[in-house]
Amino acid sequence: MIRLDNVSKQVGHQILFIEASAALQKGEKIGLVGPNGAGKTTLFRMISGREVPDEGQVSLDRGISIGYFSQDVGEMSGRSAVAEVMDGAGPVSVVAAELRELEAAMADPDKADEMDDIIARYGEVQHQFEELDGYALDGRAREALAGLGFSQEMMDGDVGKLSGGWKMRVALARILLMRPDVMLLDEPSNHLDLESLIWLEQFLKGYEGALLMTSHDREFINRIINKVVEIDGGQLTSYSGNYEFYEQQRALSDKQQQAQFERQQAMLAKEIKFIERFKARAPTLPRCRAGSRSSTRSSGSSRRGGARPWRSNSSRRRVPVRTSSA
Repeated sequence: MIRLDNVSKQVGHQILFIEASAALQKGEKIGLVGPNGAGKTTLFRMISGREVPDEGQVSLDRGISIGYFSQDVGEMSGRSAVAEVMDGAGPVSVVAAELRELEAAMADPDKADEMDDIIARYGEVQHQFEELDGYALDGRAREALAGLGFSQEMMDGDVGKLSGGWKMRVALARILLMRPDVMLLDEPSNHLDLESLIWLEQFLKGYEGALLMTSHDREFINRIINKVVEIDGGQLTSYSGNYEFYEQQRALSDKQQQAQFERQQAMLAKEIKFIERFKARAPTLPRCRAGSRSSTRSSGSSRRGGARPWRSNSSRRRVPVRTSSA
């Protein structure tokens, strides 16, 4: 569904990714891990189209929808929490907003002269809202908010009066209500109490789309994901399994690297000892000078009384050969 091919990205003076590649397939639930500042949020923003890579490409299958929850929820005020959540559901939220305006207009005595037109328009909008399954959507929005700890009074009150933590929950509920093909969740477990965390865990387990998420709550993420993507040294490395399995594989890899390093250090120590022993023995070894072999041979010959004189074949005695007479 989503592919990152040889992606490179620099933010300021920091290089976050160097020709990094990874993929998110349908139905995968991936935990994105890495140290603070490694580039997790930047990766989310590149996938959602809010940023572009310096090099490489981020490819998305045609027609897929993406829901991105981040820690930056933006401004929320002037609407109820339910309306804010439904706003992420697409066209039905626009119809719902007009329906609420018409309901307010019907209750306004100053618009009595326009009441016939208002009622006629209300009927049209209400029919459109029903076709879009708007009433079921309202119920699902309230269900999501209730799961995240909202009371009925908080759902219908002005979202602008909520604290930052509760606004985060509203933004999270809006993404959950969308049920997009791909869900990007950047630290969704922040600001949640235990009951809300349990509800969110069950929701994500039943979610059929692809999920990419980060969380400092390792137990929470371990129970949801089936794959880990690690950001390390500008690269993206994938590990099959949950977070616990990833830690085991990471520890095994670290042990293997440490063992290899220790073997290299031991081999280097042996080489150094051999060189030191060789240097210590070097002064006692015989040294040969040019011409020493020939001079030793000639001197040895003189001690034996000189070189043996050379005799030609002509000086040898000839032996007569007998021939038989015919």
